[in-house]
Parts: sequence; C-alpha cells; structure tokens
Amino acid sequence: MRRSTERILTTHGGRLPDPATMGAFQQARESGDDSRAAELLGDGVREMVGEQNGRGIDVIGDGEFYKPFFLDPRYYSSRWSGITQVEVGPGEPVWFGARSPETLDPRFSRFFEFIEHSGGMFPDAGVRRTWPASHRLRVSGPLEYQGNDLIRAELALVQQALHSAGVDHTETFYPQLSPGWLGHFLFNEHYASAEEYWYALAEAWRGEYEAVAEAGFILQLDDPALADKYYMFNPPLSVADYRKDAALRVEATNHALRNIPEDRIRYHVCWGSWHFPHTTDIPLEHIADLLLKVKAQAYLIEASNVRHEADYRVWKDVKLPEGKILIPGAVGHATSNLVESPELVADRLVRYAGIVGRENVIAGTDCGLGGRCHDDVAWAKLQALAEGAALASKRLWG
Repeated sequence: MRRSTERILTTHGGRLPDPATMGAFQQARESGDDSRAAELLGDGVREMVGEQNGRGIDVIGDGEFYKPFFLDPRYYSSRWSGITQVEVGPGEPVWFGARSPETLDPRFSRFFEFIEHSGGMFPDAGVRRTWPASHRLRVSGPLEYQGNDLIRAELALVQQALHSAGVDHTETFYPQLSPGWLGHFLFNEHYASAEEYWYALAEAWRGEYEAVAEAGFILQLDDPALADKYYMFNPPLSVADYRKDAALRVEATNHALRNIPEDRIRYHVCWGSWHFPHTTDIPLEHIADLLLKVKAQAYLIEASNVRHEADYRVWKDVKLPEGKILIPGAVGHATSNLVESPELVADRLVRYAGIVGRENVIAGTDCGLGGRCHDDVAWAKLQALAEGAALASKRLWG
C-alpha cells in the first residue's frame, strides 16, 4: 500500500457522483441485457478514473455507482442462501437504526418529520434516497456463500475498465460491506446467539473479501457500525456494554480477513453519513483501541465533521502502531454543499501529521461523497482536497 513518503497522498471514501452513463446502465441491467450493462459499466469506471485523475486523487476507486442499494433483496438472494424478504408489521423497523433514541428526541421532532417527508436522509444533496417502508431482510436460515462467479465477473469488468484507462488496478481500492454494517439491515431470526450470528456473517462474506484480494485490489472494508451502532440501541447501552458488543464484531471481522495480508486492507469507520444532528455519537476515545485491533494497514476516519473535528486529540494519547496509516477526512459530506478551502484542508492534515508523522497520513474524505452532497460540490470538494494536500506537503517537506 502506498505511503506519503515524499508528499501527502490523497484518496476518498468510495462512493462518487454517478457517471453520465448511469441511467442507460440501470436500464440495461434491469432489462437483462448483460453485455450492454457490462459495456456501460466499463464506460462509467473509465469516466470515474478521468474525474479522479483530473482532480489530483492518488489512490482511486471505481466510484461504486454500479453497486446495489443496501436493502436490495436481489443482491443478497443472488449471492447468499438463508436471506429472505418479509413484510414489516406495524411499528417494526426496516433497519436497525430506524428507531434510535435521537430520532425520538422531542428537541428534533420537527426535523425528523421534515426528513421523513423529504424522502431521504440527505435532503439538501440534490437527490432523493428513500428507505423502503414495507419490507425488511431477515436471516431465516444458514448463511452460505454462493456468489463466487458473480463477484469474480464483477471484479474482472472493473479490472478491465481500469486497465483500459491506463490504471494499475493493484493500486486502487475496492469497497465491501463489513459484517457489522450488514447487521444494520439483516435481522437475525436463525442463529441462537450474537456471537454465532456475527461469525456466520463474517464467514458468509469472506468469499467476497478474498475474491477482491485475489484479484489484486486493495480491499476497503466499510464499517460505520463500529461507531454508529452505539446511538442506535434503544434503550441505549452503557459504554462498557457497547464496547463488549463492538469487540465481538471486531473479532468476527478479523475472522473474515484472516487469509488476506494486512497491507492489502484499509478499514473505514464513521458515525453514519446521514445529515442528522449526531448528538448521541460515541466519542472516538471510547473505541480507538478497538479500531486499531481490526486487521488493516490503513484506517479511514472522520476528521472534518464538526462533531468530530476535535478527535485529533485522541491520537496524542492513543499511539498509532508502527507501519499503520491514518486517513483522516479533510473534506466531508457533513458540510453538505459548502466546499472546504484548501487552506483549511492543509491545516487539518498538518495537525494530524504533527501527531502521527507525515509519512503515516493520507488525505481522505469522511465518507463517500456521491449522493451525500450535490454532484458538482462533491467534485469541487475532491479538488479542494488535492489542493490542500499540496499546501500541506509544502509545509511538511519544504
């Protein structure tokens, strides 16, 4: 995995604005025209490469535009057995965080009414993302992976598109959902204990992770759940009890990663990308040690979110292990359609470099930007990220 040996490198959280071919791609996939869909997927990836290269992003991804929505039952049923879709009854949640204590806080009652009526959790992003309200996904039987052919075909298409754009795919990252994050959407109605369930999820998704590594990509494991699940429990858990729950998920995650070299894994954690108040977030200081127990070389963390910008202080007390990389978000979705200045980006990066070492910092984003702020703004944020990293490099290297 590349390091910032001569300057601060840049990357991002994964999801980018949709390419121009997105509508045609979705239509081809829905109609079963696989060859046309594959062609358009390649066109979209090449567009994403050009957009990232043109803005000075060093460690790029494919944009994730072709990946299904978290609650799309077709995605799960095509790759795993044991997952079914059921109609929800009155008051039953569609996902784990649907009835978190903050959503029921009377201080924000009008805000959450607005969110519900706006049709999504990013009402000012220029898009509508509506949670399906009638069905949810449940684990109703043994989880068994049956998606080897599908993931390998998908990876081959992305690999081919990257190569045709002149990119070495072994230096690009490929995101996958973690066991903990999957637990937000897959309700366990089969396994007898939480431990059995988390390890079953980890084992069932291990094939996806290993396929990414075997194809030569850097695996990015997306796991907001390490931080964001704390504020979803209703009634709330104590910090001590939550740490026990989170530690079990970390152990299961490492079980799934056991056959992949550590230096080919980066791990992304956040407090949830949705535009909520986040008044009940768990402080980073309570989970930083658990974060570092995850088998990964690089850790992507929120650092531009105003709720967590002061978290840099945690790293004065929690030592980053030798050989590890920290990827703080120097621009983010939480400011929505406001673009950070390069000078602010540089200040944030220099601050982290002064604590953990300049060679151990890569400039990143708090989360994927696609769909979380307006497309034009997302690209401008990446431009500001690169310009800010260049300013920071001048300060740090001269």
